[in-house]
Amino acid sequence: MSLQQAAFFAVAVLVLALLAQRGRVQPFLALTLTAIGFGYAAGMSTSHVAKAFSLGFAQSLNALGLIVVGAAFMAEIADATGATARLQAGAAGRRRRSLPLAVLGLIASVASAPAAAFAVLDPLRRGIGGDSPRAALVLGLALSAGHGLLVPAPVMLASFTILGADWRLTLAIGLPLALLLAAFGMLSARATSDQPNPVDTAPLIDGDTMHAPRRGALALWAVSLGLIALLITQSLGDIASEPLGGGSNRELLIALGRPVVLLLAGTGALLLLSWHWEPGGLTQAGWAGRAITRVAGLVLLIGAAGGLAKIAQETGMAEMNAERLIAYAPLGALALLLPFALAATVKTLQGSSLVAAITAAGMMMELVAPLGLGDPMGRALTALAIGAGAMGASHINDGFFWLVGQAARLPAGSMIARFSLVTLAQGLLAALLLVALRAITA
Repeated sequence: MSLQQAAFFAVAVLVLALLAQRGRVQPFLALTLTAIGFGYAAGMSTSHVAKAFSLGFAQSLNALGLIVVGAAFMAEIADATGATARLQAGAAGRRRRSLPLAVLGLIASVASAPAAAFAVLDPLRRGIGGDSPRAALVLGLALSAGHGLLVPAPVMLASFTILGADWRLTLAIGLPLALLLAAFGMLSARATSDQPNPVDTAPLIDGDTMHAPRRGALALWAVSLGLIALLITQSLGDIASEPLGGGSNRELLIALGRPVVLLLAGTGALLLLSWHWEPGGLTQAGWAGRAITRVAGLVLLIGAAGGLAKIAQETGMAEMNAERLIAYAPLGALALLLPFALAATVKTLQGSSLVAAITAAGMMMELVAPLGLGDPMGRALTALAIGAGAMGASHINDGFFWLVGQAARLPAGSMIARFSLVTLAQGLLAALLLVALRAITA
């Protein structure tokens, strides 16, 4: 039954991509219908499908929706102060506009979730990357690479903790791999348009408001990096050894990375630092109303993606199909392909990199020694192989996919070709390099 459910899921992804690619159905409606249709095809009852979709929808909005709204507020403020236009003008003509985005993506990848980090950095990305499709893909692929291989990203925290791997050894191997995969992502994104989407600042300079592009640009940099620091602090706080201390102090530090805090802190700090006060800015006609209007569709898409992911999780097909792979475990250095395949299967079928890492690490916990991976190097490589598998493929059941797609202004079909398959290729490349390293060091 699990194989049949996986086949239905693949068909659902294909159907949605075709419908959305040709613009015949509005993306949110297409995704919602796809999720409900898959639930029925997988044998779930109406009440079960409705409950799972609603729960997944609500969880996604709580975890990511508020951050997206906060980022939209920041983007509108940056546009209104002229900060976005100033950053675009400064980046115009540079041959390597993608490099700063790749570096930012790698740094931010150790934050609590790549989707949250992308949302926080998106206002800055629109400036230094010219708001081009290529810039969005470069940032997204760098975040994917680092989140799967760098400590203290949650995926790696879960993997090396469950497997008892040395985090120092894991980081020493994962860092150069992440750099390589980020470079691979930059090369892959070169096939995508780098045509900027300039910001029209003419109506913003109306004489009735303080308009300071340089101050606004500096404020945008400071606030964006500050929010990323809060997300990284949250990741550090989740480490079992409690490096940030315990008790109420730890809870406070973790709380600083919560969505509602990021929304309020980011918006308030950018307003204060840029010192921009637009008359009627908080009204529906002001920057607040424009931001809500701009991201309403994206927020609904993120919720629907969470609904589909929850329905897929409820079927249990991801875990059951992953368990089938254990019987085909290869020997020697090739044994590292098993943890990669376990994580990739779970990630592709249910959408969450963290759940994929936890599930795959739990399955491998008792297998590392029988497969000859029980030594310190073997455990570190196994944890990294799980992280590589948890990278992809990021597709329609992942809010991160829709975030990058909306920023790149690419329909679902194009995103599957230019993002989903590339995240999978990143993971495969990492897995093959880990196998080669094991063969050399064994």
